[in-house]
Amino acid sequence: MYRTYSYKDMPEPVMRHREEKREISPPPPPPQKREEKKDGIFGGIFDNIETDDIILIVVALVLLIDDCDDKLLLLALAFIFFSEWF
Repeated sequence: MYRTYSYKDMPEPVMRHREEKREISPPPPPPQKREEKKDGIFGGIFDNIETDDIILIVVALVLLIDDCDDKLLLLALAFIFFSEWF
């Protein structure tokens, strides 16, 4: 009435007469990063300037044009600007 599942009672695996040979293709090579060279007047000097740097420069220039008396604010903006480089 009860069936046992021991190694003796397990069914035998059916062996295929012909093994399927699948050729494994090699994975595609990873894409290479292109190094873009910026030639021109500002090519080497301003390579690392990003959007946030430009915003900091514009804010500092607007404050300087408006005759800002708050030198601590200008020093704080300069510190933030130069802290990315060090």
